[in-house]
Amino acid sequence: MTNSQLQPNRRSVLATVGTTLAVGSAGCSALGKNQSTEANISLPSVVTTGEFPSGEVVLVPDNTVTLLNFFATWCKPCIEEMPVFRRLRSEYDPDTLHMVSITPEVDEELITAFWEKHDGTWPVVNDPSLKATDKWNANSYPTNLLFDRDGTEVTDDGHGILARSFKNLNEQIAPLIENT
Repeated sequence: MTNSQLQPNRRSVLATVGTTLAVGSAGCSALGKNQSTEANISLPSVVTTGEFPSGEVVLVPDNTVTLLNFFATWCKPCIEEMPVFRRLRSEYDPDTLHMVSITPEVDEELITAFWEKHDGTWPVVNDPSLKATDKWNANSYPTNLLFDRDGTEVTDDGHGILARSFKNLNEQIAPLIENT
């Protein structure tokens, strides 16, 4: 066999590269479609004692005003928000305002200890595969997202809500609940 017979010709190289790109693009395009069309994401509840749910928690249920809080146990601003969220929980019935905190952390003992230390009174779930984190681009902590009854995100200047005090959060939540 000669050297020219062993070396791939230009057409076969281009065909291989083209096929690889086409298959790869199709896979990426299909992945994006699955993520963007997935309706109600559910994640596993971490703290399941007392009134906390066990099993999967739907993050944005139908026909409910929802507040999602993306946090981490090591995040100081997240700790500072805990009293504000406790007050929101005491002001609104869980059927009126659905609240869920979401962490990417996997250590359930650490999450439970954090929840107990800071008196979390609403469901906390973990998202180690970043399913919800990626869907809503929650790439910094804390990130708070508010959804109206139709599941439409209510934003301050583009992504999430910037309010951190009870007064400011309540000013955004109350009108959504009253408009029923």
